[in-house]
Amino acid sequence: MLFFNKSKSLPRLFYTTDLHSHVCPGIDDGSPNRERSVILVRGMWELGFRRMIVTPHVTDEIFPNTPDILSSSYYRLTDAVEAAGIPMEFKYSAEFRMDDLFNDLLRANLVRPLPGGKYILVECGWLQPPLYLSELIYTLRNDYGWIPILAHPERYPYYQRNTDRYLQLHEAGMLFQVNLLSLAGHYDSACKKAAEWLLENNLVSFVGSDLHRSSHLDSIRRYLTSRDYRKLEDKADLILNDTAFEF
Repeated sequence: MLFFNKSKSLPRLFYTTDLHSHVCPGIDDGSPNRERSVILVRGMWELGFRRMIVTPHVTDEIFPNTPDILSSSYYRLTDAVEAAGIPMEFKYSAEFRMDDLFNDLLRANLVRPLPGGKYILVECGWLQPPLYLSELIYTLRNDYGWIPILAHPERYPYYQRNTDRYLQLHEAGMLFQVNLLSLAGHYDSACKKAAEWLLENNLVSFVGSDLHRSSHLDSIRRYLTSRDYRKLEDKADLILNDTAFEF
């Protein structure tokens, strides 16, 4: 079966689980309300996705979302999507900025890992990476039993300029999740170049939509019908989206 948009058919996705999106209503820079959330989820369903792990931001000062805030927004999302008749399967976690709030949540046992309890999605700050990142990777893996997945490593300028650091982080036990939007060229050429470098060097274990708004859906649609998508398909055996999580 093929999935269609208005102008051209889409190929069957080789994976159907998205592990990174911002469609929970009203708690970060993604969907502002339930109506917009339904539009975004319907768009993902039309692209061929069947399972979504929604991951609102948890960041100190900007989006200091608590477990109660996360769960409340998540259930508003699932209720709205069910009422709209979209049979998407959902789980939730968060995209955790590695900052002081994250450390506080860790100490209080308030960090919710990705479904199955084996992985956790983390992000860096935009201006500089966290201090003692290698030590934090060690702590997450050995003290908590979680394998950290770094969200969109291709988007951090300080890593784009120093690709050896990608290799060092990967060797330290960090897995990488690249955005479809980066591969699509949605952000800028530097992000696209870094994402393709990671893919070519077999460093990508997960792919995420990082969906915030409808323009992201448009870019992903164009990417899935482009020749560039074949580069991702060629790495299908390395992509763990459909096998790493429990639904």
